[in-house]
Amino acid sequence: MKSSTSWKCAILLTGLAFAPLVSAVTPAEETEKKCVKPKFRDFSPAPNVEVKPESDISFHINRNADPLHVSASAKKIPLKVVVNDKKTFYYVTAKLPTELRDGFARIHIEAKAAEGDCLGQDGWLIKVSEQAGAASETKTETAQKQSAPTTEDGK
Repeated sequence: MKSSTSWKCAILLTGLAFAPLVSAVTPAEETEKKCVKPKFRDFSPAPNVEVKPESDISFHINRNADPLHVSASAKKIPLKVVVNDKKTFYYVTAKLPTELRDGFARIHIEAKAAEGDCLGQDGWLIKVSEQAGAASETKTETAQKQSAPTTEDGK
């Protein structure tokens, strides 16, 4: 009688030892995670606008992005980005590098997806110019002079 009890215990322990292998999921049975690429919007300054060197830039990324893996560059010069969580999207800000002076620059942005292994990319073109602020100030002054009230004497 004693030998049958020990055989039963041995069979039970063997069954328990192999139970995880029987219930394991094989690679063919695993479901693939679909990758949803992050989307970018609300670029500031707007595309094809003239800006001063070292200007601030910003953009929004939807929640499909991993906030720890967001990067930006201008003419292949990396920018230091600050990512703010706004609950429904990420607000990203950066400053143009000092090396950028007169000329055009493409702001290239990319973010890794929160799930899956894919990368979202976008960007926009801006013109960097030392006179960017002076041109807009001159236009403002001209508009103010034209709209200034005149007296009957024309003075």
